[in-house]
Amino acid sequence: MPIIIATILLTSAQIASANDSDGDGTDDLNDDFPNDPCADTDTDGDGLPDTVVSGCTSYSVTAYTSFEDPFTNGAKYYDTGDQSLSRYLWNNANEPHIAHNQTTGSEMGFSLFYRSTGGVGLTDGDFFGTANYTGTVGNYTDGAQGYQMGDVDGSATLILDSVTADSMALDIYVQGGSSNSYEASDNLIVRFVGASSTVELVNVTGATGGSNNGGFATYMGVWTSLSGDISSLGQGNLEIEFISNSQTESVYIDNVAFTSQSQLVEDTDDDNDGWDDVDEVTCGTDPIDSNDFPSDSNGNGVCDATEGDDFDGDGIPNDDDPDDDNDGYDDIYDAFPLDPTEWDDADGDGIGSNTDTDDDGDGWSDSDEADCLTDSGSAFSVPDDNDGDGVCDIMDIDDDNDGYEDENDCAPYDPNISLLDCDGVCGGPSMIDACGICGGDDSTCSDCAGVPNGDAVIDECGICISGGNQTTCVIDSDGDGVDDDSDMFPDDNEEWGDFDGDGIGDNADTDDDGDGCEDSSDDLPTNPNECFDTDGDGIGDNADTDDDGDGWSDDDEVNCEGEGDNPQLDADSTPVDSDGDGLCDHPMDLDDDNDGWSDEDEESCETEKADPNEAPTDIDTDGICDHIDLDDDGDGVLDTDDSFPTDVSEWMDTDGDGLGDNSDLDDDGDQFSDEDEAECGSNPSDSDSTPRDSDGDGICDSLDDFNDSESDDTPGLGIMSMISVLALAALARRE
Repeated sequence: MPIIIATILLTSAQIASANDSDGDGTDDLNDDFPNDPCADTDTDGDGLPDTVVSGCTSYSVTAYTSFEDPFTNGAKYYDTGDQSLSRYLWNNANEPHIAHNQTTGSEMGFSLFYRSTGGVGLTDGDFFGTANYTGTVGNYTDGAQGYQMGDVDGSATLILDSVTADSMALDIYVQGGSSNSYEASDNLIVRFVGASSTVELVNVTGATGGSNNGGFATYMGVWTSLSGDISSLGQGNLEIEFISNSQTESVYIDNVAFTSQSQLVEDTDDDNDGWDDVDEVTCGTDPIDSNDFPSDSNGNGVCDATEGDDFDGDGIPNDDDPDDDNDGYDDIYDAFPLDPTEWDDADGDGIGSNTDTDDDGDGWSDSDEADCLTDSGSAFSVPDDNDGDGVCDIMDIDDDNDGYEDENDCAPYDPNISLLDCDGVCGGPSMIDACGICGGDDSTCSDCAGVPNGDAVIDECGICISGGNQTTCVIDSDGDGVDDDSDMFPDDNEEWGDFDGDGIGDNADTDDDGDGCEDSSDDLPTNPNECFDTDGDGIGDNADTDDDGDGWSDDDEVNCEGEGDNPQLDADSTPVDSDGDGLCDHPMDLDDDNDGWSDEDEESCETEKADPNEAPTDIDTDGICDHIDLDDDGDGVLDTDDSFPTDVSEWMDTDGDGLGDNSDLDDDGDQFSDEDEAECGSNPSDSDSTPRDSDGDGICDSLDDFNDSESDDTPGLGIMSMISVLALAALARRE
């Protein structure tokens, strides 16, 4: 039960040292993140906190090595091996660790590599490994154990497990037996070897500085804390290399720790029931109770409580349907999203334009405006009605309603003036009587001069004829070249037309069509419904659906929020359409570059949403990009715990040799294959657990028929051999 004992020891140490290690107000026993003040609760135990404190930034211990060893007990370890070999040194049974990879939690493993440099070598009691030095070099801050390398007679390098962190720290203590103990050939190097470069915290020799013991003097007789920034180095290993050749020379290491800035990501599904916390609150279920989750009868991902109706019966609930009434107009642009017969309400009166008889609400029916040549969709375009009788002037034969038709009225817009006087002056007594006499009296009307009464009459052209009235004649009273019947100003030789019927001849009128736009700035001066023709296509802007002729409709340009105040009037201002699908990037197109990833997803994945060549990577094709995917390869192991986060077939590398355990034939790197360890009864995942091999022939004793310690190929006396001997002895006695 050694692992259980280790857990108890480590937990007890935490309780004794502090009840709230990270100072976040939650004691360690109840804190799922005891070393990070930014979070304390992980309801579903998935490694993601339910809540991350807003704006919180902290540095927490990523990994450490205290050299406290709850797994073994015993005396000091001495290596008397072959001095000529450069090799990793491993542990003897029941001795303190030289190398150790049976770790717990964030505790790191370590190994020791010995390099022979000649001389005595490992034959005179050199010491390596964990040891209790309380009373010799002072108390360790976390316990009594530390790591010592002494009188190595070569080069010994302590190598800690690989780690990625922002900073590192450790304590060292150098011991020497005399004031000139360390020589020029002695060397102490403390370095971090990263993927991109190496940082040295210490590199001294016995000659460094030119004083007794050289650079070693700085660290002799006192614990020194070292630290360094390794944030830019990538994954790597801390190495402590020591070269010495005297039994009185030792270096001690303790309290190795690596820290990193908190990288906690808030859990959006605290109870891991497959429903986001926000959705559970909306649906009325408990976001931290995995047994309480929303009902979703049709399995569309929208809970029944909020799904609502499906107005158009297309199988898409109204909440999710962009066009609830299926009339071809999305709800956000539809004035009547639940009426398939209506989508526009130009005057905002609540009556759809399809059924509204007055679309623009200007008091004129759409049919009347069509007859009167005004725009039924614009309240600013209304027919002229001089006499206010409800009939527009264009259709009204008596515009001033004075009882005289306009064609016989010298002032058709003034009800106080009627008929054309014979003297050319409107009003007064000088009207033409029935006899054609100016100012005459009908009672005295006579035939033409020289003609007896009744023999002749004056016709409508004022000509005395006999035999009846003349029915056709052409009179141009003002001599302007336009006959009086066609001349709206028959007595004014400077005017003949009045397009808008406002009583001002077109020659003098600065707004011929009466649309409020001066002729000088009116692109269509004889169209009362139009002032401007921005693109010069002969269709006024009021009727033109693409005013600037840039290929984008005016509605789309306004909805797409083009540049300037009126993008629909500027051909140089067109909506951005990165993928050329006819939908502008904002706000209509949900996938600007048409690469299959929505713009929202690309923003989360930090890729360019307008570049189809820059799409998020998704190794496991689960629809979640690797940038935010907690398990990139989809093998069920979080990337933070996966030694091979992009390989679905591997996730653990017990011996750190770069081969995943699934394919590694020797998971713990103890030189015994996993198959042999399984057959020999040792743990293939623990380098401290190796088969017994008395004769050192590479075959464990339980499988070796020749297991005597002298390795002379003489079989040992096993159980079967003993049985055979006893059987023969019994048979001999019987005979």
